[in-house]
Amino acid sequence: MSRHPIAPLTVRERNKRKRIVNWVLFYIAVIGFFAYFIYQQAVNVNTLDFAHGTLQLTTPKTKYTVGDSISYTLKNGLSESISLASTCPAEPLFVYEWTNNSWVRIHDTAKVSACNGVPAERVIPAGGSYTQNFDNWPNLFSKPGIYRLVAYASNYTAIPYADFQVVAKPVVIKPQVQVQIQTVIQKVITPVYIQVPSSGGGDGGGGGDN
Repeated sequence: MSRHPIAPLTVRERNKRKRIVNWVLFYIAVIGFFAYFIYQQAVNVNTLDFAHGTLQLTTPKTKYTVGDSISYTLKNGLSESISLASTCPAEPLFVYEWTNNSWVRIHDTAKVSACNGVPAERVIPAGGSYTQNFDNWPNLFSKPGIYRLVAYASNYTAIPYADFQVVAKPVVIKPQVQVQIQTVIQKVITPVYIQVPSSGGGDGGGGGDN
C-alpha cells in the first residue's frame, strides 16, 4: 500500500502560520511582563520596613469636668523616630465623640495667633515623648460626653487611642440666709413737770407782828 506524499505548504499558508506564531510569542511576552511586574510589587510590599515597638497615647485622667484643661502624651516606644505634621489651626489629633452608639469625629479651629511659632513638623525620637493640651480648641469638649483621641503614624499598623469622660460642673447650692428683723419698740416716757408754788406772801396772808 503506497503512501500519498504530503503536499508542500503554499506561501499563503506559511505566512498564516508565521503570523499565528508571532501572535503567540507576543502574548507570552506580555503575560511574562505583567507577571514580573506583579512579582516586583509583591516583593516591595513584603520587604516594607515596619517600625518595631509600640506607640502609646495617654491622658492624665479618665474623667474631666467641663472647662478643665485636657492634655495628652504621645510616647514613642518604636525603634525609630516618628514625625508629627502640624495641623494648626485644626486640632492636633483625631477627636471623636460617642454619639448615637457610634464614634463621630468632631472638629474645632484655633485662633491664627495660636499657630505662631508652631513648627511645621515635630520629630519624636525613639524612646521620647511629646505632651500637648487642647486649650486652643475649647469647643471640642465644651459639653458632657465620652470622647476618644486617636493618633496615626506611618509604618505603624496599630492605632493608639485614649478614651475619657467629660462631666458637667457640679451645681453649687448657696445656703439661704434668713435675716430676722427684730423691731424694738422703746417706750418713751415724757416727764410731767409740776410747778412748785413760790414762797412769799400773797393775798389773804397770815397776820404778823405789827
